[in-house]
Amino acid sequence: MLDALKKLFTGGDLPNESTVAIGLLLEVIRMDDDFDAAERAAVSRLVARRFGGTENEAAKLIEDAAETSRTTYDDNQLLKSINAGYSLEQKTALIEMLWEIALADGELHRFENHAILAIANQLGMGQAELDATKATAKARLAA
Repeated sequence: MLDALKKLFTGGDLPNESTVAIGLLLEVIRMDDDFDAAERAAVSRLVARRFGGTENEAAKLIEDAAETSRTTYDDNQLLKSINAGYSLEQKTALIEMLWEIALADGELHRFENHAILAIANQLGMGQAELDATKATAKARLAA
């Protein structure tokens, strides 16, 4: 999967759902320049829960991916590809994961919020859908 993430960040073809999700999760996390232990643990849990594997395997993958340059791929092209290739359920799950990560440290940074709103907008989500995904993420974190 690390090779697929590297392709994602260097403008390759749209990789599988887990690779895209991890790439976007990392982008949202990086928005506040504070990728702390709480966020790292939350990403590991999310990736393991959603895509299988252990939290340790997910943590290693995320560590490796986090070292990849954040500015070497085209967000707009990636989001166009997601729009074309993902179902509504996949898009909804992706936005829920982004909210869950952004909220994991107990603080929603304005840049994280802006990034998620922009991604959701480009994926064609309306305000009601966006509010529902945020509420789902908050409920998961509270459980």
